[in-house]
Amino acid sequence: MHNFEELSHWISRYVMQTGKQVVLMIDEVDRSSDNQIFLHFLGMLREKYLKRNEGEDYTFQSVILAGVHNIKTLKLKLRPDVAHKLNSPWNIAIDFMVDLSFQPDGIATMLRDYRHDKRIEMDIQTIAGKLYHYTSGYPYLVSKLCKFIDENIVPGRQDANWRIEDVDEAFKMIVKGSYSTTLFDSLTKNLENHPALYNQVFQLVINGQEFPFNPQVPVIHLGVLYGIFAPSDEGCKIYNRVFEQRIYDYLTTRALTESYNDLTFASAEYHSESRLNVALILQKFQTFMKENYSHKDRKFLEREGRLLFLAFLKPIINGKGFEFKEPVVAEERRMDVVVTYGSQRHVIELKRWDGEKAHQKGLRQLSDYLDIYSLKEGYLLIYDFNKGKEYKQTRIEFQDKQIFAVWV
Repeated sequence: MHNFEELSHWISRYVMQTGKQVVLMIDEVDRSSDNQIFLHFLGMLREKYLKRNEGEDYTFQSVILAGVHNIKTLKLKLRPDVAHKLNSPWNIAIDFMVDLSFQPDGIATMLRDYRHDKRIEMDIQTIAGKLYHYTSGYPYLVSKLCKFIDENIVPGRQDANWRIEDVDEAFKMIVKGSYSTTLFDSLTKNLENHPALYNQVFQLVINGQEFPFNPQVPVIHLGVLYGIFAPSDEGCKIYNRVFEQRIYDYLTTRALTESYNDLTFASAEYHSESRLNVALILQKFQTFMKENYSHKDRKFLEREGRLLFLAFLKPIINGKGFEFKEPVVAEERRMDVVVTYGSQRHVIELKRWDGEKAHQKGLRQLSDYLDIYSLKEGYLLIYDFNKGKEYKQTRIEFQDKQIFAVWV
């Protein structure tokens, strides 16, 4: 305590005598949020700040507190027997308005310098746009994707020029479940430590639930705080596609290992050397659901049905292909699963049965998705939560597409 007071008084004398401005920076402030001595120090600074504005005292020009949580929303615990409460000791904090993310033009500038230094060729604007597409400008992720291209992808071929498909390959490398960094460790740790946040993320990533972006809602604020949520025209979204894919893979793998380990089977009949038999996968999943989950109540199926299929799919293509959730760039419309296997791509749309009118709308939507990839064949998995439903499958000719639909 005396050290804090001495520091404050010393600064006051220094500023008064020299007229210079002093900035105090304190790192990892979260660790001291329930320390009474530290809170007293913050209260002292607040008092001196208010007196300085009235010309009655001298103190720091600014105080910068660095940590995960905003000082205005620190959960304080002043005594061991008292629960944590939102009770900031400092209500004079100002908002930090600096955007630390990279915009496409900023990424392009870095690539331009790299191209000049390495004397190589690349389509700067296209590659910068693709990097932003996957990362939303998250600095660490932009740098990591570029590092993968520079150190892991380009050295494997004769020329060192960068190609647009290199970014796609780097994306697959960084979202691969076997690859981890402290950033991704923190991502999953924050989900595990906050059940309400975990549930909200689950509904957004797995079930496609939409909800408004309002950071005043505690669970959304928490998601923003940990860099998971971001605003979009449609409402709340996962901050970037790398995080979304990592979370998607984490949730499906967790379900596969903890809740649905009876799904961990695969068969050679599902794929050949060059092609994946998606129709057979859907048929087998229908059989599995009919035999094992037909007795489950509607609430369970509405929450877990989609996750069941994603967990069912994972061991089948593991090591042989790659499945991912991909928003369509142009309008941010969202398809459920795109599976790449060899040179083939397969689009699988998961829908809830809400009647024939909604079904026709779903077919049009799937047809539009297929046009994006210049595909003529697609797949539709329909969840029917009505009692007495029929487990059926059919091939539908829609516009110029062949769509294989399965009801579960």
